[in-house]
Amino acid sequence: MAVHIRIVDSAAEPVGAEFLTIRRAVTARGRVELLTSSFEERETCRHALARAGCGLGVEVTTPTGWVASLWELLGTGTHLTSTLQRNLLIADILASWDPSDLEPLRDTPGTRFLLASMARDFLPYVLDGARMARLAPASQAEDLVVRLLRRYADRLTKLGLEEPSTAAVHLARSFADELPACASCVIVRGMQKVPAYLMDLLASVGAAGECTVLLAPQQRDAALCIEEAFGVRGVEASVEESLADEAAAFPVLPALFFEVAGPHARNRAYAQLISRAAEQACAATSSPQAVVAVVARRPAKAACQLAERLAACGVQAIVPADARFDETRTGAQFNALANLVTRMRAAAAGEIPDSEWWPAPELSDWLACPLSGCDAWSARVFDKKIRGKRAMGVDAVLSELQSIQTRVTAQRKKLDSGNPWAQVPAVCADVVQYLMQERPVSAFKSMLLVVEALPAYAFGNTDGAVAREREASMLKMAIAMLMDETRAVDVPQSVATGVLSGLKVGISAKTDELRPDADASEPADALGSLPAAQFLTLAAAAAARPGAFDAMVFLDVDAETYSLAVKEDASTLLGERLTAAPVTIDPASYQRVLFDRAVRASSGAAILARVTHDRQAKDVYPAAIWTELRTRAGAAANVEQTDEGDIVLDLDPSGAVGLDACQVQCLPPQQLSDEATPYVVLRQRSENGELVARQLSASQIESYSSCPLCWFISSRVRPSSIDAGFGNIEKGNFVHDVMFRFHSELLEAGVDRVRSENVPAALSVLHEAFDEVRAEHARGKTTSSGALVPLDAGERAQIDEILPQLERVVRYEAGALMPFKPAYLEYSFNGLGVTYAGWPLGGRIDRVDVDAEGRAAIIDYKHRGDVNPFKLKDPTTPLKDGTIPAENERWLPEHTQSLIYAQAMRRALGLEPAAALYFSTKGRAPAMRGAAAAALVGDKAEESMIPGLRDGFPATEHGGTMTFEQLLDRVEDAIAQRLDEMAHGVVCASEDPAGRCSFNHPSGFERRGA
Repeated sequence: MAVHIRIVDSAAEPVGAEFLTIRRAVTARGRVELLTSSFEERETCRHALARAGCGLGVEVTTPTGWVASLWELLGTGTHLTSTLQRNLLIADILASWDPSDLEPLRDTPGTRFLLASMARDFLPYVLDGARMARLAPASQAEDLVVRLLRRYADRLTKLGLEEPSTAAVHLARSFADELPACASCVIVRGMQKVPAYLMDLLASVGAAGECTVLLAPQQRDAALCIEEAFGVRGVEASVEESLADEAAAFPVLPALFFEVAGPHARNRAYAQLISRAAEQACAATSSPQAVVAVVARRPAKAACQLAERLAACGVQAIVPADARFDETRTGAQFNALANLVTRMRAAAAGEIPDSEWWPAPELSDWLACPLSGCDAWSARVFDKKIRGKRAMGVDAVLSELQSIQTRVTAQRKKLDSGNPWAQVPAVCADVVQYLMQERPVSAFKSMLLVVEALPAYAFGNTDGAVAREREASMLKMAIAMLMDETRAVDVPQSVATGVLSGLKVGISAKTDELRPDADASEPADALGSLPAAQFLTLAAAAAARPGAFDAMVFLDVDAETYSLAVKEDASTLLGERLTAAPVTIDPASYQRVLFDRAVRASSGAAILARVTHDRQAKDVYPAAIWTELRTRAGAAANVEQTDEGDIVLDLDPSGAVGLDACQVQCLPPQQLSDEATPYVVLRQRSENGELVARQLSASQIESYSSCPLCWFISSRVRPSSIDAGFGNIEKGNFVHDVMFRFHSELLEAGVDRVRSENVPAALSVLHEAFDEVRAEHARGKTTSSGALVPLDAGERAQIDEILPQLERVVRYEAGALMPFKPAYLEYSFNGLGVTYAGWPLGGRIDRVDVDAEGRAAIIDYKHRGDVNPFKLKDPTTPLKDGTIPAENERWLPEHTQSLIYAQAMRRALGLEPAAALYFSTKGRAPAMRGAAAAALVGDKAEESMIPGLRDGFPATEHGGTMTFEQLLDRVEDAIAQRLDEMAHGVVCASEDPAGRCSFNHPSGFERRGA
């Protein structure tokens, strides 16, 4: 009939005053319940009490296990709900509500988790009518939460289930009348958080029996909070101190504080530190089998980062084999595919645009995953195909997956029976189809067939066998959950898939099963003689018995890893309003206890390590426990620091064994070596077998002439997007195709050109051509580099905007170049053997108009609004400052594409070029600009064949003397100089960079010695 709060010496197992408290309770009561915070601590205490001869009278358990055992003996006959059942029911309740009725909440994983935590901790208080009558809802959200929790309670009643918190409150009320002998004495140790329902149960035991709460010296301040919590429940508690001596209240100081200057050296420095600790432990124990405990926030991730480096140092890595659903390949692939399939299904039904799922990178990742039964090559081929074709719809993608599955299956049938891949099925298409049909169990069964047939090395060289077993166990657990658990609580499988993240699988794995395959040839006894690094969490290390490890290394002891922040959310607020807030130990004192216990679990040195700066060279603050221990150590603190100076060791996991490291001096920026220069100009074999330069298009020549560096980046480095786009390039391709179709149909109809009298008929032809080309592009059909494929309403609206612009282009053509008629459309030079500036010329010109005298006007469509930058004036006319551009030997206009093709037309077809024009097809005012013979232009609009163009060649009125033919020759001579420089490997930036240069110049052309 008492509650005692005792401050005793703290350890992972009962010692000193704590052990005496337990022994006296057993002697007085005959039976004692010892509640621990975790299963690891429970096992440690069980073994310690058994060794001390005090195991029979003590039932060591967790709070959840204690409530379950009491309910089984004294309850109403209902079963306690499990965490999985709770999550399933909460998810089903949220899914059954109309989204509008859930406002302001939404059915998301976060909402499910929040409601599940509220149901776990506060359900009996929400169902308490008297308590809720005194509590007016603070908000619409709180009222909705209460209604959802009551709906959850109704479901539990129908299923014959009971929430553990409700069972605990029911037991607490029954204990007030009569306390059973099996619950007459309870001792609580190592708890950080005690929920209200557990406090009610402990208070009822203390009121009629005996309840003792054990605290470590570092948690002395929490005693008052616990005493107050019992007092609120009408039970007095006394606080006692039973310390062996004052020194026991102080923590054990680590042997070394290890600091790494930055993240690049982290893995190397940590591996060397662990290896050194293992060597010292082996020397101290005179045994080659020393075990170093490596404490990390995420042990599996830390082991993955360090295992290879440790293996190179001769240290085995013992890796935790347990994982949650989301941490496995099964979970990652299923979640990604399920989300993608939901979007694909909605897009197929017209509910969302295709842009919501294309280009489906999840499918490429799925094909590369071993669970699909396919391979990385199939994934690359599929990824390239789908990213290059925006026109691939849902059905086409599914068909392509089926094609890959069929092809891989056929290839496997041709393998020898002894090949480990011969019996591996390909299920890449089947799994996606099952998810489309909402058949997750069938999808998991297909994956399981693949996992059971795959060789272990398909899951990695380091721990392939363990990883395969982990995936198989997770798949079996997911199948069992979806088939059995959902049926038990009457929840649809489609809803249950949202709860899979709560699954956790753990398998037992021996150390030698985790060894790298590189050491697989060594005998087992040789491997067993190596030191080992066992990765575990801080809680697991603190639960280990004293002296369980030969040394201990704490990784990343910084403020982010060991945060002191207290989580506060809607659940915290609800607990306060219900006066059912849990009793918590502040994180700082709890961490002190855990670190102290963990350090005591090592018989040798304990080392704290951290990284002092992040990748941006900003300070990474140490954890509070680091600062406390470092301050307490004072001048005697052993501090070691390492920097990021050794690049080779930082990057090479094998510790640079067998590598010859040397320092080389890179070439200056934008300069190619003699070995690379021959590859600047691409070459091919001629019919005679000689290496000749490949054809250059006019656009490539213009690009190099404007800025060699930009040309080199775009044409040789080629950092282009891997996805088919919907930008200016694709829109320009679309306009080119429409104008080609438009003029082709006019010529077939016997209409030589657009005139003012046939504009209405021409517009009708334009509309037909526009619709035809639009339909072809939607199917991905085009002769250009990329089709214009819209995936949503916004992109379709952008295509709609092009038609009015082209209508204005047609009206403009009615009054432009009147004597000229379209003669050559999309004319190709590739097969004509034309040379320009001494180099083979290829490509095609958009349009060539010819008049009766054989004069030709070269027209290049530009789908842009402002065409004035394409103006070209006679370079022999003086500028305002008196200089004459033509006097510069390297003078070259910015835009030369149409001039190059004009010269080529003169040679290929014997035409007399009279104009090289750029035709703007975008905006409200189409226009032609460029260079033209003086005969085609005039000062007055009615005199000019090209509306808006008034400067011709030669510009005699301004003192110009260069004719159009001389312009073409001058440009060719200047380009010949540029191309000769290209052949010699000149790829430096232009002295006068244009605006577009900003996209290419920052692409890595800053070199330094390495």
